[in-house]
Amino acid sequence: MLAGWWIAMTMLAAAAALLLLGTRQDRTPPRVSRRFAEALKDQGMHLKSHVWLEREDGKARWLNRLERFSSGELEEMQRLLVQAGWGNQSTRLYMLAAAWVGPLASGLLAGMYAGMAGKEGTEVLSYMLFGFALVFVGMRRVLRWRAAQRRRAIRGEVVTLLHLLRMLFDAGLSLEHTLQVIDQQARSLIPNMAAELGVALARIKAGQDRADALSDMAAPLEVPELSDTVAMLKQVTRYGGNVRDALVEYTKLVEQRQISELREYVSKLSAKMTVVMVVFLFPALMIFIAGPGFIGLASALKGAQG
Repeated sequence: MLAGWWIAMTMLAAAAALLLLGTRQDRTPPRVSRRFAEALKDQGMHLKSHVWLEREDGKARWLNRLERFSSGELEEMQRLLVQAGWGNQSTRLYMLAAAWVGPLASGLLAGMYAGMAGKEGTEVLSYMLFGFALVFVGMRRVLRWRAAQRRRAIRGEVVTLLHLLRMLFDAGLSLEHTLQVIDQQARSLIPNMAAELGVALARIKAGQDRADALSDMAAPLEVPELSDTVAMLKQVTRYGGNVRDALVEYTKLVEQRQISELREYVSKLSAKMTVVMVVFLFPALMIFIAGPGFIGLASALKGAQG
C-alpha cells in the first residue's frame, strides 16, 4: 500500500516538474514586460486593457507549453479540434489541458480509492494505470466522435451552400460580399458552414488572400465536397469567369451522390430490420397463430389420458 502511494506521489511530482520547466522556459523577461507596460501607458491605455492583454498572453504561453508537451499527437489533435469546431485559442487550451489533467486526476482518484480499500501496492498501481488509460483514451475517442459528427453535418450542408452561392452570384454579388451575407444571414440554415466561412471571411479582412483563406478553411475539415467547392471558388477568384454553370453541375452531382448513399443506407437498414423482426416479432406471431392450436392439442391429449 505504501509503495503504491509513493509511486503516485512520484508521478505527480514528475508532472509538476515538467509544467514548471515549461513555465520557466516560456516566461516573458521582466524587462520586456516593463517596457510593454510603459508603452501602453504612453498610448493612454487603461489598466483594465493591460490586464486583459496579459491574460490573453498568458493563455498563449500555456497553450504553447501544452502543445510542446503533447507534440507527439499535436497534429492529429489540432486537426480534430478544428473539425469539431473547437479550433480557437481558448478552446484548444482547455481541451489540451483536460486531455492531460483529466487522466492524471483520474489515475490519482483510482489510486486513492484502491488505497482506501486496503489494496496492495501492485494493485494500487494497476488501479492508477487503468484510471489514467480509461480517461486518456476516452477523451480522445469523444473528440474523434465529435469531429466525425460535425464533418458529417458539414457534408450535409454543402448542397445548401451551393444553392446559396449560385443565387447570390446570380444577384451580382462578389465573392467576399457573398461570404459576408452567408455568415450574417444563413447561420440558422447552415450553422456549421456559416461558422467556417465566418473564420475565412475574418482572415480575408485581415489581409490574407481570398483563395488562401478558403483553402486554409477547407483543408483541415477533410470534406471532399467542400474541397471541390473551394477549388471552383479559387479558380473564379484568380482567373475570373462565370461560375454559375459549374456550380449547377456540381450541385446535381453532389445531390445524386447523396441520394445513392441514402439508398445504400436504406437497403442496409432494411436488412437490419429483418433481423430485428425475426428475433422479436416472429416468436410473438407464432404464439398468436399457433398458440390456440397447441392449447387445444394439449387439452385433447390430457382428456385422452384421463
